Amino acid sequence: MLSLLWYLPSSIIILSLLYGIPSLYSILRNLKERMWIRVDVDGDPIAPPSSIDVAVVVPLYREDKRSIEETLKSIAKQRYTYGKIDVYIVLEQRDRETLLNVMDSMRSLLESGVPTYIFINGGKRKTKASSINALLKHVKEFYKAVVIFDGGDMVLDEYYIEKVARLIAEGYGVVGAKVYRTGSNILGRLSYVDTVLWYNVGLPGLAKVVGMPLISGEGLAVSTAFLSKVNGLPEVLAEDAYLAILASYYGEKVALLDSVILEGAPANLRSLVRQRIRWYRGSIECLVDVITKHRKNLDKKKLILLVVAYLQPVALTAPFIAVAVLVLSMVVQVPSLTIALAKIELISIALAPTYLLLSYKFLDLALVLAPLNWVFQGVLAVIALTPVKVAWLRTANRSHINIAEKTLKQISISKALHH
Repeated sequence: MLSLLWYLPSSIIILSLLYGIPSLYSILRNLKERMWIRVDVDGDPIAPPSSIDVAVVVPLYREDKRSIEETLKSIAKQRYTYGKIDVYIVLEQRDRETLLNVMDSMRSLLESGVPTYIFINGGKRKTKASSINALLKHVKEFYKAVVIFDGGDMVLDEYYIEKVARLIAEGYGVVGAKVYRTGSNILGRLSYVDTVLWYNVGLPGLAKVVGMPLISGEGLAVSTAFLSKVNGLPEVLAEDAYLAILASYYGEKVALLDSVILEGAPANLRSLVRQRIRWYRGSIECLVDVITKHRKNLDKKKLILLVVAYLQPVALTAPFIAVAVLVLSMVVQVPSLTIALAKIELISIALAPTYLLLSYKFLDLALVLAPLNWVFQGVLAVIALTPVKVAWLRTANRSHINIAEKTLKQISISKALHH
């Protein structure tokens, strides 16, 4: 009977290894070249048949002045010729400090001639999506697309909104970008390793298998026609990931745009823990809703593939479980198959950083520490799967982008090698 208990950790490790197959396939077939769409705006690009007016929405909550300035300056540098850009900064009613920081940081937008409006959410703040929806119900009808940036986002592509508008004009309902999280401390560098591997290996492979990519919320672009169908952004923990369910149901096309957005990584361990647990809980929430609310609205193939996509937090527990298995094997009898699987799991995560070393010439201590970081994230994934109550607040104490000069240089080198 006791031996049967080892089937659970063995099954989870096998699940993790199965998730590694799309990543390996992604590397072998260089899927990042095919899954990420490049939009050429050089020369004289063909404009959409009609103008595309865009509402740029920046939801802020307890945000520091420097992060706000980074985001607003990025938006002010955008070059857009297909219509007009209006910027809406969404604030909470009692968040006076952020309001004052916004007033001090709007100069770049005003000097560039971008119309900018401040919207105060008078209702109770539930989620970021609920605050955005409070704005959109008043302005959505005046635009064909909505682009969302968080405080601290830095858009490296000055034509990002123009490219997004082109894709939406071509019939895409949702558009996402590569979001590299970075910072000058070790947590920032580990976050950079995570996100580069995800967006260049993991996501292309998973998107190929599932047929519907999962989009990040930073730089998220959505057509207002699609927003009208789904009654606004889903007000859940992971509204960006949840959009894949709704896009599958309505048959909307989702694009991965080959542009980079930088976001400050959590600056301390507490912020990292809260961020990751919130992400994992958000995916589980999507998984539960797929099975309980949407299974009758999706055909069996889409249903199974979405379940596969949202099962990731379970697979992410495998590194920690593998370590636990090997430690326990020193004091109790563990089946040889379970021990072998645990060793394969740990060898696989130890080898994963070599992709960055070989493909991007990325040399950093973070590559050595990355496997330990993934074991730690496995602990957080286990916590996320338990019914422990956590205060789901925004990720506080993020690193500032413009101090991570080394990382910016690495990104420039990576882009040069990529092209």
